[in-house]
Amino acid sequence: MEVIVFEKETYFKLMEETMTLMYKVIEEKHKEAIANAEEEKEFLTTKEALKLMGLKSKTRLYALRDQKIIEYYQHGRRKLYSKKSIIAYLNGQKIT
Repeated sequence: MEVIVFEKETYFKLMEETMTLMYKVIEEKHKEAIANAEEEKEFLTTKEALKLMGLKSKTRLYALRDQKIIEYYQHGRRKLYSKKSIIAYLNGQKIT
């Protein structure tokens, strides 16, 4: 068996570089996973739509839906909102 000896400073520097690299890789993978999940989900539930829009009241969401500003689909009693139309609406509401 071979023993490798490091100076204390060298060991800590090596550990710091390793941890920094690991954090960068984990952060990149996390961002990719979030981007993929957001792209995959085309329709949102009422709760998800409210959260995305930053609304607390369903009344405003229903008003936007009834005014045909936001697209939605209904299957039975369940309503699904188009994520694209919500994002388009939010982008149109930006103050420049």
